[in-house]
Order: sequence, then C-alpha cells, then structure tokens
Amino acid sequence: MLSTWRRKSGSGLRKTIAFLLVLCLSLSQMVFVYAWQSDNEDGTFNNPMLFADYPDPSIIRVGNDFYLASSTFVNVPGLVILKSQDLVNWELAGHCITSFTGNNAYNMQGGVKYGGGCFAPSIAYKNGTFYVVVTINGENTRIYYAKDVAGPWNYSQLSGSYFDPALFIEDDGTPYLAYGGAWQNKISMIQLNSSLSATTGSSRTILSYNNVEGSHIAKHNGKYYLFNAVPAQRLVCSRASNIWGPYGETTTLCTAGKGGHQGGIVDLPDGSYWGYLHQDDGAIGRPTRICPITWQNDWPMFGRPGHIGQVESTYTKPIQNKPVKVPAASDEFNGNTLGLQWMWNHNPDNSKWSLTGSALRLKATTASDFWNARNSLTQKGQGLTSSGTIKIDCSAMQPGDICGLGMLGDPRGYIAVTKDPKRIIMSEEDSVKATVNNITANILYFRVDMNFSNKQAKFYWKDDSRDWQQLGTSITMGFDWQYGTFQGEQYAIMNFNPSGSSGYMDVDWFRLNDVPGGSTPTPSPTPTPSPRSAFTQIEAESYDNQSGIQTETCTEGGEDVGYIENGDYVVYNNVDFGSGAGSFQTRIASATSGGNIEIRLDSLTGPLVGTCAVLGTGDWQTFTAATCSVSGVSGKHDLYLKFTGGSGYLFNINWFKFTSGSITPTPTSTPQYPVGDLNGDASVDAIDYALMKLYLLGSIQDFPVENDLAAGDLNLDGVIDELDFSVFNKYLLGVIQKLPYSL
Repeated sequence: MLSTWRRKSGSGLRKTIAFLLVLCLSLSQMVFVYAWQSDNEDGTFNNPMLFADYPDPSIIRVGNDFYLASSTFVNVPGLVILKSQDLVNWELAGHCITSFTGNNAYNMQGGVKYGGGCFAPSIAYKNGTFYVVVTINGENTRIYYAKDVAGPWNYSQLSGSYFDPALFIEDDGTPYLAYGGAWQNKISMIQLNSSLSATTGSSRTILSYNNVEGSHIAKHNGKYYLFNAVPAQRLVCSRASNIWGPYGETTTLCTAGKGGHQGGIVDLPDGSYWGYLHQDDGAIGRPTRICPITWQNDWPMFGRPGHIGQVESTYTKPIQNKPVKVPAASDEFNGNTLGLQWMWNHNPDNSKWSLTGSALRLKATTASDFWNARNSLTQKGQGLTSSGTIKIDCSAMQPGDICGLGMLGDPRGYIAVTKDPKRIIMSEEDSVKATVNNITANILYFRVDMNFSNKQAKFYWKDDSRDWQQLGTSITMGFDWQYGTFQGEQYAIMNFNPSGSSGYMDVDWFRLNDVPGGSTPTPSPTPTPSPRSAFTQIEAESYDNQSGIQTETCTEGGEDVGYIENGDYVVYNNVDFGSGAGSFQTRIASATSGGNIEIRLDSLTGPLVGTCAVLGTGDWQTFTAATCSVSGVSGKHDLYLKFTGGSGYLFNINWFKFTSGSITPTPTSTPQYPVGDLNGDASVDAIDYALMKLYLLGSIQDFPVENDLAAGDLNLDGVIDELDFSVFNKYLLGVIQKLPYSL
C-alpha cells in the first residue's frame, strides 16, 4: 500500500492419464461441470438455453436437427454454428470465418477492430448445402457455404453491402435476401441467383416501419412472415401473401422487457413452432432464449396461452428424451487442435502460439497493453456465475512479459505474472491496481470469477505452497456496444510485452465451473490449532481464515494485512482470553479516513465485545496505535475481526493484542470549555476536529485548553480514544446534533 489511490492488489502420457481421471470424476459430478446446463433432466428446461453471449440468433431445422448461427464480431475463428436435437441441448459445431481480410486493424496493426467484424448472420439450407449470409462491418456481404457445418466453409462475395441480411429460400429453390438498418426505417429485398453467389434484379422496399432491422423470414400455410427487431424495444412481425409483399400488417410479438428482440420462429418435426430471440442482459451480453409459439388469427405470438408476449424462465422441453449437452468450455490442451470454444481476440499471429501435446504455448506478443495485445485466447463468460482457472508454467518468460488470465470486455482487467521484478499484478482498464512481490514459483494458478447476478468480477492467484488469495478489488462488469467489444465479458488467456520478447508461458489447462471457485479441490479439514494467548502480540497475517484481504510487506517488519474493504474479515482460531480481557490494542495505518474493527467471538455474527475506531494516518505504511475497551470475553474462542467503513480501502493492520485490564481512563471533570471545544475559542468546529486527530496520533500531548482534556471525552466513557473521534466526525456532518453524545 504505497499510495492513497490504489486497487487490490509433466509428460504427455501422465497428463493424458490425469485428464481421463478428471473426466471420469466429472461425469459423476465430483469435480466440476463445464458450463450452464439448461436441461433440468425432468422434462423441463430453463431459459436461456445458452447462458452466454450468443446474440443475433438465426435458427433452422434440417431433418431432426437444429442449427444456430450467432454473431461473434471480431473474434477468430468467427461466426459460430451450434447444433441441437431439441432446441435445448446445444453443442458447438464449427465456425464459418477463419480470418478477416481487407483491413490491417484485424491484425491489430495500426489500430483495433473491437466491435467490428461479423454481425447478425442468417442460416439456410438447400439441396444438401448449408448457407450463411453475413455482412462484415464496412465490407460487402458474403454468403458462406458448406456441405457440413463443421466445415470447411467457402464463400461468395456479393457486389453490395446488405445490413442485417436475412436469407430465405422459397419452396421452388429461389433465394432471397431481406435487409435494412434501423436508421433507414425500412426493409428491402433483393433476389439471388440459383447458386447464391450473386444478386439478380433490383432491390425493392417491402416494409416501411420506424427503426426496424435484424430481419428473419418464415413461411407458414402459404403466408410469409417477416420478423424484425426494434432494437432494445420489441420484436415485431409483418405478413404478406407474396414474398415481395406488401407487408402491410404488423403486430408486436413481445417487448424487450418481457421477451427480447432480434429473432424469429422455427418449425418442429411435429408441425408446431417455437420462437427464438436474444435478450439484452447486461455484462453477460445478449443470450438467446426460446419459447413456444401460439398462433392467434394467423399470427405467431410469442408465449404460451395466457402468457402471450412473455418469454418465461421455465418450459416443458420442445422435444423429449434427448441427451444432455452443453457447449465445451474446459480444456486440458493435450490435443493437436484448440477446442471450438476458443476464439482469438483478432486474427492471431500463428507464429506466436502452438500446442505442445501437453500444454498451450503462448509466446509474448508485442503490445502496449491488454486491449492492444494480439493473441489473447478468449471464450465466453457463463451465467449466472462462472469461474475460469488456468495453471501456467512461467519459467520461460522474459523481462517485461505480462502473462496470465484476463477478463476482456468493457471494463476489462487481468491478473498476471511479470518478471524483473517477478511479481503478481492485477490490472483494471490497463492500469495496475495491486501487486504481490517476492514471487519465486514458476507454477502458478490464476482465477477470474464472474458473478453476473451482482455484476462483480474478482481475481485470484495461488501457487503450490499456498491457497487462493484475492488480488485487487472487484471490478463492476458492464457491456458497451459503442466503445467496448460489443460482446459480453470473456475469459482471455494473454501474454504480451510492451518492448517485444521471445519469452513464452505454457498453459497446462483451463477449467470452467458455474460456481465461483468450484474448480478448486475442497481442502482437507484443518486440525484445531493449539490455543494462542490473547495477551501476547498476534501478527495480523497469522490468521486462520479470511475474506477479501491480502498480505503485503510492512515497513515495521514482516507483513501486514491490507487491502481491507467494508465487510472483509480475518479469523484467528482458538484464542485464549483466560479470565477476561478489558482492552484491545493494535497497530494500524490508513491513507484514507479509516474505519472500524468489530471484535466478535466464534462467528461473523457472534457476540460483539468491542469496536475499535481507526483513523487516517496519511499513508498506508504510517503506523500508529489504536485502542478500545472490550467486555464480556473470557475463555477460549475463535476471534473474528470484522472491518467496516465507507467505500474503497480502509486501513492496514500490523499486529494486535489484548490486555487484561481496562484502558486507564483519562481523568475527567466538569470541563471549563464546552465538550469538543479543544482550542478554547467557544466554538466546536473543524479546527477542534484536527486537534483531536493530532492528539490521537501522538503528535500533541494535550489540547490548547490547558489541563482540560475532559473537553475531548465526547462520548463520556472516561477515555479519549477513536470512538470520540468517530463521534466528532458524525457531529460535524450533522448526523448527531449535540455533544456530548453516548454511543
């Protein structure tokens, strides 16, 4: 804590055998699950069926299988295709885009293209071939085609750029393209040739409607249904008896608040229909949801009868008795290809990475910071909570390398190891907020927890000799389509060096669990420690358990406990208070206004035996004494020190101890001056407040009101201490109206 403004800081065969053991255990639900599972395995499912950022969905059915295409923006490989047998259980099938061309920014040369890339694809099928149309931002529209969605994919490039294109193939095989952006207030259509390689004829306006885009087309009982999003507002549907319109009738299917937008419908083998759309969902992005379609007056209304216009959280599955599947997430990196869950943040530099057979080797790329670093390997954050963990070997890194695990989005952050000096750092928005020095291990573990329910992300590290420690404060996750990545928060394995380097790190594995920290093995029970005396000096860093804090080098020797925030705590097991303690003494430092230490017994909500107020000392390493009285404590207890105060970091603790007697009261008498008037000017104001602080810090031995220390006993407890300072603060802020004041 060096300044006021800061943030918290084997062989391939053996690995294959270990992986098989992990896999077997995972199947019995003893280690970790891979990702969000929508299927409840009782005939029902929960929305979203994909609890991650799968925006702009386009879904078709071919035979008994369903296929979904989704936007991936600038990530490579891009334009993901998923496959399902029941619309609920999905697996990754492939990607259409292997790289982006036409702009060096896709190679992170001369700029970046976050938020660019591919938007709103549309998938269709004709005569044994899959087609996916997409308009790469700023370029002409492409139509990708393949016999198998797993690839390989080729593409034809059209002569024009068609925004949010919808590909529809008529019963007679004639293909059409509907398109339009919200600023145009219309949807147009153009016909394609039979090979879907070029347009033919002229475009026509088929719908005039304010702010519509994101088109999809379906045909049912001889009528054509055109679906459009009014972004972030609603999903509308227009119908006509001819593919060219006029689509003169329009109805709202659902609003974004209860359903979503950017969607359409898909038919099932039994002739029924289900709707699909994405819903804006904050930091996780825009997950895809599905719901049954209820036909009313030949309109495909989203929702079941009695709940029209609503996409509910739970439904009976559209098709029963299909196997549970989820998109891949965890990866042991022991194959010869990357898993389909992985996408590079831009076109990768393929000379900078490889698979060794037992690890992912990621060489340092030259970049000024995380945002501009090429070859960050990403995958989607998972709802509702998820925890991504990597194990790395950093023995081959070079000075200046920054390698670890990041959270890519807006905002962004990472936890990483550096060399010379070798330390662990936590960064937010490419600014280092916390560090841990004196790192010697080469095998390190990094973890990023994403909690999308409270929008908080936390960063952790460990090595083989110590358990997980949080580094830095939480980051509030967000979503920014304009200046961010246009995606939900992503995990990112990264290695960069601002000055260039030939160093590398080996990533042994990445594991994801849907419970923060769930991928960490449960530790063996810790034996009950021998009693420690409450009346000897207890080093603050000798805790048995903690939440939210971390240790750091202390200028008074050894380490202190720092990075303390409101609600954090430390626990010291089996502390012996003998026949009773009367006071608590500690060494504290604070570059802010401090806070309070609640002294509790046996649990975080156990008996409160004292509260010690902590003042600011001007710096995180300027230590001074703080004392308070305690009562009602004797015998052996687990001691909980709970920290409370305002926002941000509060204070550091070096050590503490208890004394058997109470604090010697400062002699009191009827003061000559009003309580709180410490300089004798007949008023109680900020000058007196400053004098109180100087007195408690030991900078002055008495007040200007000679021999009248009683003026400083604001709470009438017979002693001048931090509680009086707390009362003074409340009085000046108007929280209390008069002095003295009893706490």
